[in-house]
Amino acid sequence: MAPSMEINSNEFFKINRTCWKLLGLGMLMVEGHKTNGQRKMSTNLYMVWAIVINLMATCCFPIHLFLGIFESENKTSFFDSISITITSIGASTKLLIIAIKMKKILEMQSLLRTLDARITHHEEVRHFRQDIRSRIMNIQRLYFVVYCGVGISVLGAFLFSKEQRLFYSGWFPFDWRSSLGNYAAAISYQCIPIFFQMMQTFCNDSFSPIALCVLSAHIELLYMRVVRIGQDKNGKMRETTTLQEDEEELNRCVLDQMNLYELYNTMQNIISWAMFIQFFVSVVNNCVAIVALLFFVTDVFERIYYVIYILAMGIQLFPTCYYGSDFVLLFEKLHYAVFSCNWIGQSKSFKRHMMIFTERSLRETVALAGGIFPIHLDTFFGTCKATYSLFAVVMTMK
Repeated sequence: MAPSMEINSNEFFKINRTCWKLLGLGMLMVEGHKTNGQRKMSTNLYMVWAIVINLMATCCFPIHLFLGIFESENKTSFFDSISITITSIGASTKLLIIAIKMKKILEMQSLLRTLDARITHHEEVRHFRQDIRSRIMNIQRLYFVVYCGVGISVLGAFLFSKEQRLFYSGWFPFDWRSSLGNYAAAISYQCIPIFFQMMQTFCNDSFSPIALCVLSAHIELLYMRVVRIGQDKNGKMRETTTLQEDEEELNRCVLDQMNLYELYNTMQNIISWAMFIQFFVSVVNNCVAIVALLFFVTDVFERIYYVIYILAMGIQLFPTCYYGSDFVLLFEKLHYAVFSCNWIGQSKSFKRHMMIFTERSLRETVALAGGIFPIHLDTFFGTCKATYSLFAVVMTMK
């Protein structure tokens, strides 16, 4: 039996936490801010870093891009500016939401530690280390590849442009075309916010699918735990000579179930509005990108950029919607687990708790984006339909 202390679901959010620290949210991530002995991150140097980065990337950059829409020289640049402005505003808003919800994220981490402590059986440990870890690592790799692909396509379109240009159209209080120094200053300014906004988008967008995947994983582990009640080491039904032990284990599983529902509520509270913004940004940006790609873009590298961008918008949403559907199905299956254990010869008290477990498993558990749209595969396909509908509307106005 492996020690439970080796199981740590919070390790899957290590990259997200690192990015949030670099983005200036480190002071909000310390549990028990005034607890003696803990390392305090609210130093003057870190405060300066957080202010400068967020002033430059989170606040000023979206304004810089928005004003750049009115300086677009052609329709390709115009649509490009609209798309990146919406993305930038969305990234800044989602970072603000994460900052507001950081207390909830700390609560989520505490609940995960409680659930991790219950993973002691060798089958659960093996499932966690092999299947669950691999699943979540694949999600992180997917998002890393997507954002690297978008970044490389942006860089390619910039480097192979036939004319002097910026990464994206933006407003400057000086004429960046007038001298090489002004041009270098403009490019340097854009490089820094683009890097940090890509970091914002990566850590914020990857958080939701990883969180929902971890939730699904702990529901799977609870299912395995409940099924084993009343069984021997070989998984066969045994004589119920330890009724008290079986009842105590069921009671612990009931508590696990309550913690899972609390974890579900906490995660929904964290990701709800961020996903609402992501759905909106995805629909609008996909429509803008398709219009630009089909009618206005002529440069090969610009076309490559838009193709990758459209694919990236879809890939951003799919894992979250998939695991938003997955955990619902797993919650609904929990009542099968309790009837799969060796319950027939158990005590009346056991059966009462068994019914409580079953009744609770029948409650509705659908995560909602903004309290309106289900975070579900149906909504993913709904965004595809909404993109087409918006595209059709634009075409009638063209």
